Parts: sequence; C-alpha cells; structure tokens
Amino acid sequence: MTTEAPATTEPTTTEAPAEGADNASLLGGQEGGEQAETSGEGVGDGAEQPGKGEQPKPEGAPEKYEFTPPEGFDVDQETLTGYEDLAREAGLSQEQFAKVTEYGLKYFQDQLGKQAEINSSREMGWRKAALGDSDLSDGKALLPEVMQNAGKVFDQFGGDDLRKALAETGAGNHPAVIRTLNQIGKALGAANAPDVGKPAPDTKRGNTFEDVASRIYGNKGS
Repeated sequence: MTTEAPATTEPTTTEAPAEGADNASLLGGQEGGEQAETSGEGVGDGAEQPGKGEQPKPEGAPEKYEFTPPEGFDVDQETLTGYEDLAREAGLSQEQFAKVTEYGLKYFQDQLGKQAEINSSREMGWRKAALGDSDLSDGKALLPEVMQNAGKVFDQFGGDDLRKALAETGAGNHPAVIRTLNQIGKALGAANAPDVGKPAPDTKRGNTFEDVASRIYGNKGS
C-alpha cells in the first residue's frame, strides 16, 4: 500500500516581494499598492494648506493700494489709477505692488538722470564751439557787438519769451543760433540807420523777418 507523501507547502505568490518597489515609476506615477495609497493620503482638504518648503500663496490684490510718492515727485492721479487697475488685474498683493512700483520709479529716475547728463554734455559742446568761433567770441565770452545784435532781435521780435526758450532748451549756446541772431541784428541795425542821399521810400523799409531776410539774402524771386 502506497503512502501518500504529505503535500509540500509552497510559498504563495499573492504577496509581492519588497524588491518589486524598484519597478515603480521614477516620476512617482505608481498605480495602486500601499505606497500609492499612502502618498494619496491628505490630498482632499489638506491640499489647501501649503506643504513643507512651499511658499504661501499671495494674499491677492487689495481693494485699494497704498502708495506714497517720493519727495518732490508729482503724481498724475489718472495715470496712477490706471496703473493700479493693471496691478489689480494681475493680482498683485500690496507687497508685490510696492516692490514693482519702487523698482519702476528707480529705473525711470535713473534714465532721466542719464538723459539729463547727455543733454548737458551736448550743450557744453555747443558752448565750447561758440566760444571757439573768432567771429562770435574772444574765447571767454561773446563779442560785445554780437550781444548787441542779438539784443536787437530780442527787442524787435522775441523779447523775454525768446530769451527764456533759448535758455531752457540750451539752444542759446548753439553756434548756428548765435550766428543767425547776429546776422539778423546786423540787418536790423542797417535798416534803422539813417539813409543819406537816398530817396525817401528807401528809408521806410520794413523790419519783418521777410524784409530782413530779403535784405540779407536778396530777393531771389526778382
């Protein structure tokens, strides 16, 4: 009689070996298993709370941004309102708004300062060129007769407004401007000088720009 050998108990295959974890996705996209369930815990309500190492979300745009302009800085309210609307549309918090505004103001102030330096250097170049012109200057200042001739033009036409415009723009230092005023002043002086031995109509010539230009450059149309 044959006796049956007791059945050998084989290990079941229902339990995955620990080595199976090496097959998980390197990107963390593992499906099922305790590891996936563990990583999924806290995803629901806990998603609203920032995790470790994460920065809290911006508080969002306030109803009204606080802005204090730098001393001596004039603010156009309409422009500021439009700027605030853009910041609010972008969702900038008060802190973000302050940082962006501070940087923008500093940038434009720097640019304006650089432009002012460029303008000043250009005007100094004009001034140097004018003082170096022996027909206009003795090297230190404009010749007295040049000042007198330019003064005639101011008195006759532009007055203090013209003087102010030339000073504010720096054009009063430009050799071409000084030379032109000098020539016009000479023509005005010649027009106002008494005419001796000439017919009476010649003593009544006009002093408009057209008349002066005609006497300087001639009547090309005739």
